[in-house]
Amino acid sequence: MKISKRTIIIISAIVLIGIIVWLYFIFGTKAPATLTSVEVKSANITESVNLSGQVKASQGVDLSFESQGKVVANYVKVGDKIYAGQALVAIDSSILRSQLKQAQAQLDILSVDTVKSKTFSSLQVAYQNSLSAAQKSVDNAKSVLLTMIDLQNDHFKTQTTQNIPLFNTKAVAITALLGQYSGGSMPTSEDLGALNGGAFGLVQTAIQNPTQTNIDVALSGTIIALQDLSDMLGAVPIVDTLSPAERIVLSTSKTSINAEIVTTTTNIQAIANLKVDNSATVSTASAQVEAAQANVDAVRAQIAKTVIVALFDGQVDKDNVVVGQLISSNTPVVTISNDNLEVDTAVSEIDLPNAKVGGKANVTLDAYGNGVNFPAVIFSVDSAPTIINGVPTYGAKLKFDALDSRIKPGMTANITMISETHANVLVIPKSAVIQNNGQYFVLVDLGNSKKETRPIVVGLHDDKNIEIISGLQLGEKVFTY
Repeated sequence: MKISKRTIIIISAIVLIGIIVWLYFIFGTKAPATLTSVEVKSANITESVNLSGQVKASQGVDLSFESQGKVVANYVKVGDKIYAGQALVAIDSSILRSQLKQAQAQLDILSVDTVKSKTFSSLQVAYQNSLSAAQKSVDNAKSVLLTMIDLQNDHFKTQTTQNIPLFNTKAVAITALLGQYSGGSMPTSEDLGALNGGAFGLVQTAIQNPTQTNIDVALSGTIIALQDLSDMLGAVPIVDTLSPAERIVLSTSKTSINAEIVTTTTNIQAIANLKVDNSATVSTASAQVEAAQANVDAVRAQIAKTVIVALFDGQVDKDNVVVGQLISSNTPVVTISNDNLEVDTAVSEIDLPNAKVGGKANVTLDAYGNGVNFPAVIFSVDSAPTIINGVPTYGAKLKFDALDSRIKPGMTANITMISETHANVLVIPKSAVIQNNGQYFVLVDLGNSKKETRPIVVGLHDDKNIEIISGLQLGEKVFTY
């Protein structure tokens, strides 16, 4: 709905008449002596918020023991300066120290290194025995190979090589056992004597440098060579032309090589099983040592808890124990705080905009009166409210600009938070301003007993004066009461 200009004028006139009537009842019925005329002046004005609070240490704590015990030492008294890690009070730890000796003794009995040494020794013995057996196996295999070559040369020397079954597989067996052989005819003993590779060479290398890796390689090469030789012997046909003696030699050779295969396979498996067993043994020993060490650490931790130490640099505020006293668990025995004192206060919702981190404040303490000021600064304001008597308030903390031995924890503080300052502005006494329905007015002294009610716009205010933004000029006079 659009309001006409005439209506606005009428409403304004009614408001003005109401104010004049109100002023009349306030001032008109009083003696002129109750009104004082003051000039509009130029001055600096600072708006502030007054609060109350309490001095506290930024760190303060009651210290207690986790378990019951008899006090055997009290190293401090009230007022003593302390440093972080300093021993303050101790209770009897003799039983725990006895338990520590037992736990340490149990730990000393156990040794993973000793277990590892024993398992390594047993494995080394198995490796050495397997290497000796492998050396015998390759020597025996070489002897069998020479015997078979001689048998074949003697028996088939009148036959062509294409009809000699043994010749078709000998190259593989010879290479696996003694090294690469690529001769085009049946080898002689001299031919085989020139070869020193294959399983035979691997075994010799392991004998010269008996590491577990070298022995593993030698055993693997030996089993391959023995199997190839066994396959070669198995491929020789039992023909009518073989004499009984030759058949016995062939059968004996097969039996001998198969026996070496069994021995070598058994040794390889035995080493594998021993490795698994040793690993399990070491793991068990390690677990036992870890458990014993954990027991030692646990007892040591309990012993450490029989001494209360300072958590930070500061001073002793309370000392509630004497030597010989029996202390219950979780009972405060000593109270400490640091030297960094601060002021805790609560800011109302209305004043919260004026409480800004970094804002300056003046603090007085009841102990020294309003004449002694301790400058401070706001360093934290809670973001969430605390409801006190149904009113939301916000916790705030201030720190003093300088350390002062006169300031003690627990003192009552009166805080004046400085929110804003305007320099060289027009000001009048707050008592000269009349407020009605959110608007501000003054009664202007026009001289010759003449008065004028005038609307004004105000700014900052302190406990005495208020800033005039518009409505008055410097030097004009207003009535105050």
